[in-house]
Amino acid sequence: LSSPRGDPLNSCPPSFNAMAPKKLIKKRKRKAPAPGLEEAAADVASVLAVEEAPLASEPTSESQETTGAATAKRKRRAAEGEQVDRKGVIHLASVPLVMGFQKLRHLMEQFGEVGRVYLAPEEKIRHQNRKRAGGNRKLRFTEGWVEFLDRRIARRVAETLHGTTIGGKKRHNAYRDDMWNMRYLPGFKWHMLKEGTIYDQQVRKARLQQRMSQAQRENSFYLESVEKARTQRKITERRAAKGLASAADVTVQQRVAGGSAAGPASRSAPGAISDKVLNQLL
Repeated sequence: LSSPRGDPLNSCPPSFNAMAPKKLIKKRKRKAPAPGLEEAAADVASVLAVEEAPLASEPTSESQETTGAATAKRKRRAAEGEQVDRKGVIHLASVPLVMGFQKLRHLMEQFGEVGRVYLAPEEKIRHQNRKRAGGNRKLRFTEGWVEFLDRRIARRVAETLHGTTIGGKKRHNAYRDDMWNMRYLPGFKWHMLKEGTIYDQQVRKARLQQRMSQAQRENSFYLESVEKARTQRKITERRAAKGLASAADVTVQQRVAGGSAAGPASRSAPGAISDKVLNQLL
């Protein structure tokens, strides 16, 4: 190529090259994504992989003894047919307002296999008061429990997510900025969750049976008393019809007669009962 004068372009003055347009390319800086559930799941998986990897150092005698005892215990349980419970439970001290057990299970299944999930509902009176005041009609949950099939995963999930935001997409995500409030419960089994409720039910059932048996005894005693009174009344009526006095009447008459025959000396005796008081009592 050459200029209109026939000179090559390289021979053009420097001012001409400076006037040529230049394209300015702006490099956009990529923002680092906020940590979310995917990063937490990757951290948990990496930690578990490190724990499962064998150590390069040679084991000591104490570690060998501990490992041998654990292996023997597992073999003995396997021989006896006993299944080892490796499940772990996480407790959620607070649950986001609009989060249900299905969404909670979906979020927790990203870290490992989840067994059972239980969310404790709020009190019935609070739900009714909020509905009457025109608030949200959905049922809220106060706390929850999540069971993992591997307690190591449960411990790592609780340690990793505690105090962090739930995260996720902004659209249709009301609990994106809420924080996890959870902890791992060592040695906790799922049946312990319902022990209090089952105990209260058994106590209520026992008290109900006790009250019912007491009411039956009182009813039977009342019916027996009514029957005895009816029988005694019939006996008295028959004796009165025959002109015979009952044994009680004879005893009362003898006591009255003995008191009147005693005279004033007996009335003045210490501890004696007067005829007037005796007649009132009889």
